[in-house]
Amino acid sequence: MVEMRPEDAARGTLDRLNQDPQTRLLTADEMAVYADRSRSWPSEAARESRLISVRHDEETYYPAFQIDPVQREPWDWVSTMARILENEEITGRSFTLWAAIPSSRFGHDTPATHTGDSDFMAKAAADLAEL
Repeated sequence: MVEMRPEDAARGTLDRLNQDPQTRLLTADEMAVYADRSRSWPSEAARESRLISVRHDEETYYPAFQIDPVQREPWDWVSTMARILENEEITGRSFTLWAAIPSSRFGHDTPATHTGDSDFMAKAAADLAEL
């Protein structure tokens, strides 16, 4: 039996997000269009802890699930979560991997599909604290 390397497993998990338009990983240009912002907005917002970025396959991506698909604004929890990740030294990649794996706190769905829930931040914080 061939064992899967951790990097290959992570790549497969992140690639699964790309199967849904609301959870996919977007390039900076794609995120700017998706959020109806300037081309420089994604990287500036990530530097200012207002958006979460992910390094994947030597590129920087921005998970679409952090944007309300109707209002085209970051969900209220995003800047708080970005600061928590920074303070706890958790990468955007680790957070995004967590969001792509089914969780009992989210009814065995992926957290990425519940980002619009009013209790997302509380459930996410509880889940991430257990890692």
